[in-house]
Amino acid sequence: MEDALILEFQQLKVSVLKKLEKINATINKSNLSSPSKEECRKKVSEDLIVIPKTPDNSPVQGYLKAVEAQRKIGVLNNVQARLKKIEDFAVQQEVNKNKQWLQKQKEFVNDIQQKEDHIFQALEEYDKSSLNNHAQLALYYKNLELRRQQHENEIKNREKEKQILCGYIDKIKKLQHSFRSSYEQILLNLKRCTKIEELKTMLADDFKLLNALRPNFDGIIIKCKNGKISEEDVEKASELFAQLQLLEKKICQSVVQINNKESKVEVEIVKEPPPKPDINVSKYASIANLKIYINLMEFFDKYLQNFKKLETDTSQKQFILDCKRAINIPVNSLSGVNSEHILDKYNKLYKLLKGQDVIISDKRINASSHPEGIPFCLNLLAKRFILQSDLIISSNPESAFCYATVIMSLWNEFPEFGQLMLAYFYKTCPYLVPYYVSRQVGESDEEYYSRQGYQYNNGQIETQDKFLKRMTGVMCLYAAIMVVKPKKGHTNVYNIKNGWNWLAATLKLEPQVDITATLIHTFLETVGFELEMYYGKTFQKLIRIIAEKFLPSCREKCTGGAVTRLELLMTEYYRNRKFEAPDGYLSYYYW
Repeated sequence: MEDALILEFQQLKVSVLKKLEKINATINKSNLSSPSKEECRKKVSEDLIVIPKTPDNSPVQGYLKAVEAQRKIGVLNNVQARLKKIEDFAVQQEVNKNKQWLQKQKEFVNDIQQKEDHIFQALEEYDKSSLNNHAQLALYYKNLELRRQQHENEIKNREKEKQILCGYIDKIKKLQHSFRSSYEQILLNLKRCTKIEELKTMLADDFKLLNALRPNFDGIIIKCKNGKISEEDVEKASELFAQLQLLEKKICQSVVQINNKESKVEVEIVKEPPPKPDINVSKYASIANLKIYINLMEFFDKYLQNFKKLETDTSQKQFILDCKRAINIPVNSLSGVNSEHILDKYNKLYKLLKGQDVIISDKRINASSHPEGIPFCLNLLAKRFILQSDLIISSNPESAFCYATVIMSLWNEFPEFGQLMLAYFYKTCPYLVPYYVSRQVGESDEEYYSRQGYQYNNGQIETQDKFLKRMTGVMCLYAAIMVVKPKKGHTNVYNIKNGWNWLAATLKLEPQVDITATLIHTFLETVGFELEMYYGKTFQKLIRIIAEKFLPSCREKCTGGAVTRLELLMTEYYRNRKFEAPDGYLSYYYW
């Protein structure tokens, strides 16, 4: 009986433990989904151990009821305790989630705040840097503007000083010309004096002053060359010239008195007529070249008489104007663009000089309609080509060859035109003979410099730079004529042999200031390649003479620019061992 009771109790214990294990498993799953209290209680009630029914008359029925009641109370307490833990755990979980969310939110806000602080700090630093850079840039441009204004002011001041200096130099030049003329007149009067020793005794103090005036005035001229002239020097030059004028007057009067005493006849002191150029002086020109020059000038003077009546006939003004247009339009538009263009301009000029009709601006022109028309046009065309050397070729040397090829082609057809070209070349630049014009006694400065090729405008001589540039254009055209290939069927009647003669003759003369070095430089640049091809080793010997003998002589008389350019050309020649053909050269029968 007792054993049966214990067995039933063990079965009850096992049943309770199994039910409790199920309850625990259900509680452990509460992390995923927590059941409500009612659900738990219902579940527990369903899972309560059902004690096997025993007969009411069982001896253990009372004991089992007591145990069952205790068991139920214990299970309910355990369930309630477990539910309490579950509720506390859920609450704690919610609290922890809220804390975590608040912490993350706080961290996020702090991070955003830090980033904003960094951005604001960077913006402040950028603003400060920008302001600093802007200030530096503004200061830089301000300093730059100040320097620019300062530079402009310096340029204006230098230009003003230069103008003032040029004004002083111009005044000195005028005084120099007058001083020289007055001094030469004094020398002429001294030659007229029959008793020069008596005159020196009579005017001993005046002669001392005369001997001192020339060096003093030359000292002022040296200052002009060095660019260190002042207003005081101009005043001093004026005083020296005034003193010289007084001496000239006094010496003239004294010479007249002495000569009157000697001959008892009043003699009027006059200037001697200008003597003819001394053609025997080798430093000016060779006799052969000077004879050619004189003969050409005689031809030129006679040729001008061929249309003298036409130029003075007022009724022929329109004819003269038409002839000028028929020449100027083709010459002005001439260029080396292509052979057809050159041929068109040549044909118009050829027809005009042949006395044929030429259409210019829808107008028919015929030079032979007047007896003196063709000579007039030949002379006008030669003069116009020389003018182009100043207007065009001096700034654009390569254009010389298109003019030269037309000139040489017309030279073949009209020999008189070629002689007129040479005459204008020599009149414009006598250094092409070569002939160095000597000053004649009593000749004015304007007459003397004009014969050298200088131009005057309102009594003012052109600057040396302008003169050299113009002479460069003339030489370029003159040299180009010697090497161009004329129209098919024509020959070059003024070939490179004339260039060789000019160069050899020039090197025998004493170099003149700047002009000689300038012309030789232009000549070699233009036809040096042709001379070397034609004369070979003989030409190379001539080049050595230029480098070793002529250039040292030039340095003593010429300024730096002209000699330096020639020296550079020689250096380039020795480096390349040849002269290159110039730009614009027509190396074949172009048209």
